Amino acid sequence: MGRKRNRSLGFTLIAALLILVLLSGVSVGLLFIVTNESRIGGNDLEANMAYYGAESGMEKLTSDLSALYTQYQAPKNDKIQNLINFPPTPAMVGGMTYTESINVPLMADGLTPLSTVNTISAGSNQGLYAQIIPMTLQVVATRPLGASVNITRQVEVALIPVFQFGVFCGYDCSYFPGPDFSFGGRVHTNQNLFLAAGGDLVFNDKISAFQQIVMDRLENGHMTTAGYGGTVYVPKAWGGCPLTFPPTGANCVALPGAGTVPGDASWSGGYPSVGGLANSNFPSISSGSTLNGFVTNSLTGATNMQLPFVKNSCISNPPPCTDPIAIVRKPQTESPSSALGSARLYNKAEIRILLADTEADLAPERPSILGDQDNIQMNPNTTPFGAPEAFATADTVVSPNWIPPYTKTGLTSWTQWPLLGEITTNPAGGTNPANTGAWLRVEFLDKNTNLWTGVTREWLHFGFGKPYDADLTAPQVSNTVNLNAILILQQLRNTTVTGANSTDWYPINFYDAREGEMRDNAQSVGSCSVNGIMNVLDLDVGNLAQWLAGTIPGRGATVNYTNENGYVLYFSDHRGMLVDPNATNGGQTAAGVISGVSGLEDVVNSTANLVSAQPDGVQEPPTYYTYSPEDVDQNGALDNWGAQNIGYGFGVNTNTGAPLNPYVRTNSCSTQGAANMVTGARHGLRLIDGGMNAGVSYLPVKPAASGCILNAANPTGCGGFTVASENPVYVYGNYNSNASDPFWGTANNANPAQTTHSAAAIIADAVTVLSNQWSDSNSMLNSTNPGNRKATNPAYYRAAIAGGKNIPFPQPTWGGAGQDFGTDGGLHNFLRYLESWGTTLNYAGSLVSMYYSEYNTGIFKCCTTVYTPPTRKYYFDVLFLNPNNLPPATPMFQDVVNLSYHQNFTPQ
Repeated sequence: MGRKRNRSLGFTLIAALLILVLLSGVSVGLLFIVTNESRIGGNDLEANMAYYGAESGMEKLTSDLSALYTQYQAPKNDKIQNLINFPPTPAMVGGMTYTESINVPLMADGLTPLSTVNTISAGSNQGLYAQIIPMTLQVVATRPLGASVNITRQVEVALIPVFQFGVFCGYDCSYFPGPDFSFGGRVHTNQNLFLAAGGDLVFNDKISAFQQIVMDRLENGHMTTAGYGGTVYVPKAWGGCPLTFPPTGANCVALPGAGTVPGDASWSGGYPSVGGLANSNFPSISSGSTLNGFVTNSLTGATNMQLPFVKNSCISNPPPCTDPIAIVRKPQTESPSSALGSARLYNKAEIRILLADTEADLAPERPSILGDQDNIQMNPNTTPFGAPEAFATADTVVSPNWIPPYTKTGLTSWTQWPLLGEITTNPAGGTNPANTGAWLRVEFLDKNTNLWTGVTREWLHFGFGKPYDADLTAPQVSNTVNLNAILILQQLRNTTVTGANSTDWYPINFYDAREGEMRDNAQSVGSCSVNGIMNVLDLDVGNLAQWLAGTIPGRGATVNYTNENGYVLYFSDHRGMLVDPNATNGGQTAAGVISGVSGLEDVVNSTANLVSAQPDGVQEPPTYYTYSPEDVDQNGALDNWGAQNIGYGFGVNTNTGAPLNPYVRTNSCSTQGAANMVTGARHGLRLIDGGMNAGVSYLPVKPAASGCILNAANPTGCGGFTVASENPVYVYGNYNSNASDPFWGTANNANPAQTTHSAAAIIADAVTVLSNQWSDSNSMLNSTNPGNRKATNPAYYRAAIAGGKNIPFPQPTWGGAGQDFGTDGGLHNFLRYLESWGTTLNYAGSLVSMYYSEYNTGIFKCCTTVYTPPTRKYYFDVLFLNPNNLPPATPMFQDVVNLSYHQNFTPQ
């Protein structure tokens, strides 16, 4: 019995050991499973972290690429490749390391990215064409434990020409025409879009506003229920709205307008950001079947489009910021290849006309040209350039004397005055100014040496005068003084003045009522404010074209025309400008230099009625924006220092009292105003002889020696002509077109028959069109009576126009303020007028409002003293949709579009 018990105890021990071994195996298995799962989980975590790290690296590389193209319009490959040296730091991503690459197709020089002109294939700008540069971005992210992820992204960098928009606005954009109005092409604004109409307002392409679309009020707050009962039509498909009144078709949508809140607008009840509410239905209205993506804001795809150099844009940020108007500014000191320098039209030009009160201010960035023999001081006692060339009998009629000497008309305190010149004393107080004379330099970029060469003396040899108040629409016929003159500085004295003779000269002055009148109220006929007396230099673009072609002998044929596919002429006139005591935005210019602004911002004074309006020396408070409507350069200061010397030439002292008042009136506008010199910052450029003859434009194109053939099948194939000006530009009579241009036929815009013309643009502080019947002397006689400044024959203008406007402010409550007073005039008034247009103004081109005017700062006003509107026949020039037809140096926006994105699993 006992042995049996002992044998049982041994079995129990063995069983226990077996169970222990089994449990140990289970434990080992569980431990193995747990360890393996932990390892697998850890590997998954590492892989996930590597993936997210690669994603962050790719997003940073893409963002850095976009920022590079924001700073530089056309960076070289070395700058592009330098981006891979700045991946996320290991400290930011837990010890991750990166290997990055950017594959860019290059031109033969090995530095310049290869671009092709094509249609943007994706994104909010889909359908626009651009210079497209394809790139492949690759990012490999590796974790400290070895997990690695490889990601590739295909992108295209698109440089988008601004003139392929029918209308582009950097700030608020508005339409409120009284009569029927239409304008083709895409419409885009980086801020708000205000839509209203008295009749029919018709669009035929996509409309986008980065901020809001408003229809219940104008930008000055005036409710559209009063005076704007018309209909706004927009397409919901390509070609959905024909430009007829009213338009018809299933794809043409009539937007609910005045009295419908909020209707199809995206905002109502107040100015966006100040009051009102967003329309919660707008995203579905915009993207859905109602509008089909043809009317958008930022919620449905609209983007903020800026020039490459505009960082921290004034459009979307408070100062300090980079002002887009810098594109037309003359530089102080900077590298032409810098972010801003590479965008300036001064640096893109092939011809420059520069005027200043001192030689040093002609080209402050190039002190090396001081003393150059083509820096000409316009002193009445010297003619350092010799007599005019005798190319025609008319050229020898008069000697090339400067303005004056002559007796001051209506003034007795002095008898001599320089043509131009720095004002060193106050002649209005009875002391003669220093007889210095200002400086002129004309230069061109030589196509053979690529160097800037002075040509002032050669141009002055052609003469620089004209008959008094001559018809400037046909100078080759009417300029019997200097037939071949390119730059006209003076005119013969009015022959009706007793004692006038062929050696007496007048300046070229006229009255700009928008600048001269603070309010749109009747004034005594014949009186005018000195602020509105403008002095211009006339540029005969027809003679310029002949000089460039070699028809007028000289060095014109050696001017470079390949850099920009044609010619860019830059103009800057600093005569009468004073030193700016305030720094401008973004550090573009420091305080204490001549910055290019007129210093005339005290122009609104919204509480002053029609009778009491005068400068008040107090900056208007901000209303809709973070800056004042009297702060067009957005430097935070009221710049009213420019008024101090404006009246000196007319015996009026504008430098007494506080505040300074440039609106002091003279009752002898047609005598003193016409005969005496403008001494303040009231100067501009006027384009004359710019029409068309026998179907051929007078404007410059590349010479025949370049091998181009200009004909109806290739209407702009010989390049074009762009005028860029720091000052205001006035266009006298037909420009790049006339009544014989087939564009104005019944097939307007849809399938325009073509004639030979120049691909033309004007980019300036402000652009004013003058009819074929404009008269300088009549503008003085009828300074405040546009009814006697009549345009009676149709006028034709064919050019892209980029210019400035004024800052809108709320409609005043005092009686007599027009319903549009306080607006910027709207896009239908973007081209400025100074006449009573009893006829049709035909315009074809692209309207671009990128900045506020900082020289011609007068606010919009109509229709008692300044102008009455024309019958507007405005068309987007569809030729601009072909990149070969763009004007030279067309500004471009940039957009980086993501095309594809994938992870690479192939081992490296």
